[in-house]
Amino acid sequence: MKRNTQYVIRGGIEGRERLRILGRVMQESTGMLLDRLNLTDGMNCLDVGCGGGDVTRELARRVAPGGKAVGVDIDETKLSIARQESAEQGLMNIEFRLDDAREISTAPEYDLVYSRFLLTHLQEPVTAVRLFLKQLRPTGYLVLEDIDFSGSFAYPVSPAFRKFFDLYNSVVRHRGGDPNMGQRLPGIVQDCGLQDLNVSVVQPMGLQGEVKLLNGLTMENIADAVLEDDLASPAEIDEIVKELNDYAADPRTLAGVPRVVQVWGRLPFA
Repeated sequence: MKRNTQYVIRGGIEGRERLRILGRVMQESTGMLLDRLNLTDGMNCLDVGCGGGDVTRELARRVAPGGKAVGVDIDETKLSIARQESAEQGLMNIEFRLDDAREISTAPEYDLVYSRFLLTHLQEPVTAVRLFLKQLRPTGYLVLEDIDFSGSFAYPVSPAFRKFFDLYNSVVRHRGGDPNMGQRLPGIVQDCGLQDLNVSVVQPMGLQGEVKLLNGLTMENIADAVLEDDLASPAEIDEIVKELNDYAADPRTLAGVPRVVQVWGRLPFA
């Protein structure tokens, strides 16, 4: 399997802790998206780039007991944690596999393929989407969520946030990704032949709570890539993280996640 050197956000246990918070922040908006699909008992679902498996577990619950949810990711540490957490929650209709989104099998065995915040990191997102579609049964759903980082903001103006914004954009682009992938999603899936296409935009923000922690956490978790690409020094990164965390602690500041574009549609009959 190819190692995905494009992925700029830290993996392993530290990366899982960030994803745990991100999963809770996104739970409501992603849940509302899945509500629209009317998933039922017996459906089979694939979560590509599943990370810690938060959405995979939600899919498993919605298609139980006769259906199944499979999560694939390139990070075995996160997958091991996902397997343990799923077992602790008593989920029997779930499976996690070590696999690369660019190399997954092409058997049309799923009623839904889902992916969140993955395509933004890939050099060839269209190729990946076409591969996702090959996993679907006729009339199956493709469901994508990805960021439009150009829609990120914090209020009032924060110099640390601007530095974080610039570094995130630079490191993702430097490695061949697109930090504004969300804008491209509708056109990509249209070009790939999806029907009954739907688009929605969400952006969790807050004056308090976990949503405000994500900018500092993300800056911490891209630090390795930023250093490797020689975009900032360790001292500069530490100062940005501190200032972002101080900003988040102020109950008068508004902060949250980048704009998120949700796209979903059906595969036509062959």
